[in-house]
Amino acid sequence: MRNSLNELSKAHQLADQGHYSELVAFLDDKTGELQESPTLALLYGIAQARLGHYDDANHWVDLALESSRAQGDGSIEARALNVRGAIAMESGRMSDAVEFFMQALAVAEREGQHETVGLCSNNLGIIANMQGNYGRAVGSYTMALAAFQRAAIKRGEVLAQHNLAITYRDQGELDRALEAAQKAVLESKGLDNEALRAQAQSGLAEVRALIGEVKVARKEIERAIATHRATGDAVREAEDLRILALCLSLEGDHNGAEELLKDVIERSDSHGRPLLKACSLRDLARVMDATGRRDKAVATAREAKRLFSELGAEADARKLDDIAA
Repeated sequence: MRNSLNELSKAHQLADQGHYSELVAFLDDKTGELQESPTLALLYGIAQARLGHYDDANHWVDLALESSRAQGDGSIEARALNVRGAIAMESGRMSDAVEFFMQALAVAEREGQHETVGLCSNNLGIIANMQGNYGRAVGSYTMALAAFQRAAIKRGEVLAQHNLAITYRDQGELDRALEAAQKAVLESKGLDNEALRAQAQSGLAEVRALIGEVKVARKEIERAIATHRATGDAVREAEDLRILALCLSLEGDHNGAEELLKDVIERSDSHGRPLLKACSLRDLARVMDATGRRDKAVATAREAKRLFSELGAEADARKLDDIAA
């Protein structure tokens, strides 16, 4: 019993700190414990998902979901449904994602699980933002912030602030985006979670680049890349590299930006991240357009538009009309 509690405590610690590679390595040889503990199975599934191993992630999250229902553990059931939705969202299956998030939200509210209410609301905000429904996205993030504050989950508050910054950025409200991104970074500094701090830092870097503070943005995104590389978070590292490419392009290094974006596109395919691929193709089209390669820019922009449309991200698709037309 003591060994089981120690393993569970260690797994939670690694997950809370964002050390997903270490968590997978820690649980790899504990198949028996994973089969018996829905919490361990869920944490293992979350770690696999963060590393881009979606088939393995789905297997363990489904096991956690089945076990939690059999044991009548509504809190783990709600968390497993939310993770299932997050995997569906990252894989581009938005209708499935919304269904899972709504199921998770219903169970979490029934169980009084404020943290999971916050996570579900946060994820529903991400989808609303992708669809260009910015008002609904802000409303979902506001609900998430309230739930996280009620549960005293600071890392959740950081995530919600980070995503608020993205929504303000996508609307072109860069002053509000900068304020939200700075708040996310500031709040992340009090947490023992390097990966989350790096995620918030990358969001701030992108806003800084867009308002013209490119040198500062480049330093910040390079620090985020180093952190995600050190913690083994290959998915976040790829997202950071896209922002570094934006900095290179704004500095006039179009060749460097293009090479980096092509690398990110390859990584997004290997990680099964269609939204990251669409964003990288969009950025690549703009680099090609800026360097006078109109035909390639049009073809690349149209491919990005197709992917955005498949994901339901029509607002992002429309922003490419100036190149793809």
